[in-house]
Amino acid sequence: MRTNSLVSCVIPVFNGERFLGEAIESVLAQSYSDIEIIIVDDGSTDGTKYVVGRFGDRATYVHQQNAGPSSARNRGIERASGEFVALLDSDDLWHPEKTALQLAQFDARADLAVCSTHMQNFWSKEVEHEVATLQDGRLTEIQPSLGSSFMARRSVFQSIGLLNTELKHRDVQEFVLRAVDHGRGVETLPDVLVKRRIHDANLSRRRADSGVSSCSLSRAPGLREAENHLRETKAISRSRDSTADIRERIEVASPNVDSAVNAAE
Repeated sequence: MRTNSLVSCVIPVFNGERFLGEAIESVLAQSYSDIEIIIVDDGSTDGTKYVVGRFGDRATYVHQQNAGPSSARNRGIERASGEFVALLDSDDLWHPEKTALQLAQFDARADLAVCSTHMQNFWSKEVEHEVATLQDGRLTEIQPSLGSSFMARRSVFQSIGLLNTELKHRDVQEFVLRAVDHGRGVETLPDVLVKRRIHDANLSRRRADSGVSSCSLSRAPGLREAENHLRETKAISRSRDSTADIRERIEVASPNVDSAVNAAE
């Protein structure tokens, strides 16, 4: 496994003081430690700045006027100095082996430009009552994911551009579709390496409260195609059999990454 490539982790945040510290801790807990953390505060009015301050020089704080998550991500990408850029939402968590597994796959495929993983939702205490009504729903299933699982070579942004700031949602999906259109290699690992937190202030809930439907957003040009492409796992996902050599190379502590991430809190 490579040991000399800096990874820039960009975390956009807006009024995310409740969970931001846990997100940062999950990055600091990575088995691969050559990571710079860039927090882009998208005009928060809560204690976000002070949460970041607790981490001292282990995290870089960037403030901007509120412009939306895609703008905040772009600001962080522009500040990044790593060979690779990874994205993490301020309320989500990384499995400790996420960075190592993705870098191992970049090593294995010289043509790989963008790598994502699977994720598992988990519910904060204030909304745990929702789980009982969703046992047969997609939210409780392991799913391929972008967002907090996304990692790309920084050179891809330099060649095809940054995220589309006109999109307030699914900007990362649109970027992946653009990468595919430019002939870049895209792959989704089958491992569950992200825990996505469901809570009472998720962006999806705020969109619903403001009358913006995800259905209408999904009809935006290119986004449905991006989602369909991500679901074509035969085209962009490697089989579980081929992960064994990578797990062995990085000496994953747990032989079952999926079980380990589900057990992590």
